[in-house]
Amino acid sequence: MRSELKFACPKSILDITETLFRIQEEVAFISGGTDLIIQLNSGQIKPACLIDLSQISELNYIKEVEGRLRIGSATTFTQISESGLIWEKARCLAQAASQVGSTQIRNRATLGGNIAKASPAGDSLPALLVLDAWISLLGPQRLRRVSFAQLQAGEGAGLQPKELITEIDFPVAEAQAEAQIVSGFAKIGSRTAVTIARLNMAVWVEINTGKERIRGVRWSVGALGRIPFRLIELELELQGKLVNQDLARQIADRLTDAVDRAIPGRYSQEYKRQAIQGLGYDLLNDLFPEQMGDGR
Repeated sequence: MRSELKFACPKSILDITETLFRIQEEVAFISGGTDLIIQLNSGQIKPACLIDLSQISELNYIKEVEGRLRIGSATTFTQISESGLIWEKARCLAQAASQVGSTQIRNRATLGGNIAKASPAGDSLPALLVLDAWISLLGPQRLRRVSFAQLQAGEGAGLQPKELITEIDFPVAEAQAEAQIVSGFAKIGSRTAVTIARLNMAVWVEINTGKERIRGVRWSVGALGRIPFRLIELELELQGKLVNQDLARQIADRLTDAVDRAIPGRYSQEYKRQAIQGLGYDLLNDLFPEQMGDGR
């Protein structure tokens, strides 16, 4: 018979390290608990010890340091969605945070928890991909830092047992001369309120402010496979292109191709072939309203 669940409530990161050294059994970390409580109640996970992170202020912050934006893993989606710094420097992440679940969920759910759960439909994940985010991790034996792309792909770099996400950071990109950087996020869900994404997307673009040509772009999609992924071929095609309605139609076709490659033969394939085009138009109209007009 399984022993009673143990509970620890450390007050600092140092306390966490000591707790991890002391406990030999399987552990789970809880901060917001919006996903974990469901998993515990359903028996999906059965840790020997639950470590509460909610009292550790060292894990809750948003700040810019030496050209990088740093976010503590216990920072809630409400805090992210209300941060002027995030809206200014990483608009796609602010938009994603503002669309996570309900107000009550955003008040509890944390960025670190969203990453640790690693749902293919996690709203923050495509945004973190295009922001070129890195993740800091604390385990019983070491500290390490890994790119978000590597972390979510696994292959030895994934989250290890008893390992805690402590920080998410990414570069604050500075546009070149006569250019500007914009980013955005959009999703489609099954309901208009508390919804899990059936498709989501994030875009980061550096664009020439004079000729309105693309200098650099990162484009990612989620809920099309095990993990969100970048559309590298599309990114290469868009280099130097003029933003207009013709380009939007070309992008829509490439997005449809991405669906066909990602989920061939799935029952949802035809729906997502249409939906991803609409989502692409929504993002382009949001980022470039003057150039796009009504691109549909």
